[in-house]
Amino acid sequence: MNYYPHHIGDFNSATRHLTRIERSVYRDLIELYYDTEAPLALDVDKLCRLLIARSEEEQAAVTQVLNEFFVQATEGWTHARCDAEIARYHGNKEAKSAAGKASAAKRAQKALRPDAASAGEQPPLNGCATNQEPEPGTKSQEEASTPGRKRVASCDVSLIELPEWLDREDWVSWVADRKARKKPVTEEGARRQLQQLAGYLAEGFPARAVIANSIASGYQGLFPPRAASRSAPVSRARQRADWSSELRDVLAEGRAPREIDMGVIDAGH
Repeated sequence: MNYYPHHIGDFNSATRHLTRIERSVYRDLIELYYDTEAPLALDVDKLCRLLIARSEEEQAAVTQVLNEFFVQATEGWTHARCDAEIARYHGNKEAKSAAGKASAAKRAQKALRPDAASAGEQPPLNGCATNQEPEPGTKSQEEASTPGRKRVASCDVSLIELPEWLDREDWVSWVADRKARKKPVTEEGARRQLQQLAGYLAEGFPARAVIANSIASGYQGLFPPRAASRSAPVSRARQRADWSSELRDVLAEGRAPREIDMGVIDAGH
């Protein structure tokens, strides 16, 4: 990675207790992590040489920061925040790459069809099938047969080129659901939704889960599933039944009833 987001507030809150040397070492370790896009070497002496930490105080700072902010694993010293940002970066990069390939294909098709380009027609999305003839009896056929009205070719976005992490069956289900709701996905909408899915994937939400949640919720856009809702509070009737059952058990055993929290009783009822 050539760059990474640096949240000043988060960094200051996490490192306010460190010395100036330790804060500097922490920044150097994070930048080394992003630069290599891999866990740091377990050899602390090697890390000290890479960070030019030569004095005893600097080397002690390296050890202190590693033990506090990183996790020692078999593959090296790992950092959860760095791993998440690297995954997000590659997800966005893959989505941009797919969009770039689609743009290149459009330019190539435009070069091969100068007549269509001059007429203002846009070539379809990469891998997108265009319906050349409208179905009989449809509005599109009526528009095509009306003199002076130009028919706009529709695009079947369920056939576009997809990234490896997106299953075509899931994508086809999403496109079909939008079509059934009379809100079909457009070419531009498909590009942006692929970018959304890539971003969600970097945050830990698989594309299948996002699509399933959006279809089940009737959303027109793509949204990841929320965390499980809290359990509903116990009703007052259920509380009274539990109190009565506990009291009967106590009396049946001949024990002295212990204090039971009956809550607040409304004398008006």
